[in-house]
Amino acid sequence: MVGKKRKPSLEIVYYLVLLLIVCFVLLPIVFTIANALRYEDAEIFTYTQKLSVYTFIPNSFSLRHFVRIFTENQFYKPLLNSFFVAVVTVVCGFLINGLAGYTFAKFRFRGRNLLFFVFLFSFMIPFEVIAIPLYKTSDTLGILNTRLALILPMIGNGMIVFLYRQFFQDIPDSIIESAVIDGAGTLHTFFRLIVPLSKPIIISASLMTFIQQWDSFMWPLVAASTKNLKVVQVAIAEFTGENFIDWTLIYAATTLAILIPALLLLPLQKYYIQGIAGTGLKE
Repeated sequence: MVGKKRKPSLEIVYYLVLLLIVCFVLLPIVFTIANALRYEDAEIFTYTQKLSVYTFIPNSFSLRHFVRIFTENQFYKPLLNSFFVAVVTVVCGFLINGLAGYTFAKFRFRGRNLLFFVFLFSFMIPFEVIAIPLYKTSDTLGILNTRLALILPMIGNGMIVFLYRQFFQDIPDSIIESAVIDGAGTLHTFFRLIVPLSKPIIISASLMTFIQQWDSFMWPLVAASTKNLKVVQVAIAEFTGENFIDWTLIYAATTLAILIPALLLLPLQKYYIQGIAGTGLKE
């Protein structure tokens, strides 16, 4: 009886803790959206000096700052650039990383474990360490200030290969052996048999790749400095001038930068969670 009486109270505490965590995560986003919808910059400083309900709810709503970033700053160009780069990276990343993960999971060859260790080690290295060698390599290949410079270095991803490998290992070998007996080749088996069974991990890996490219700042700033190749994060940073910072434009652009990946993630979150759980990372 005692145990039964304590259980509801524990659930209440559990949900209260979850609610606090959700509020802690969402408050900065709400604050950003509220500031993007304010009519004047002065309101940002007026209501942040002392917390009140108007800190998170604009006193006067306006969409004029969203209009300004498209009409005055042509923010749609960085949005399209980032979207194009992210989508192409996702597609190419699925082909390269997916096939690599399938190879590590289902094929036996000399040096497999050593090569897989190299892949694991690659995503543990901070990007700042390889930025200069990567820049020199891109310069040698003649791809600087092109979209290829933004896409090509980001296709191969050790973390994504690891996720694919972990998921593919759980697929029974008997299914693949049956396909081979029926005369199916390696690529035919992968695309016609493995891919339909791997929707959760493909969606998870694709979302991770998309968000990584969408949020990328340092490499696009270095590798593609021309105006027509500017991506979202670089464009937002340029709203900060030497003598003036237009905070409402920054908040409006940041709101759009948050909104687009959120619109992709929210309807696919079920598959995203399934993909991560299916790789064994839930342990």
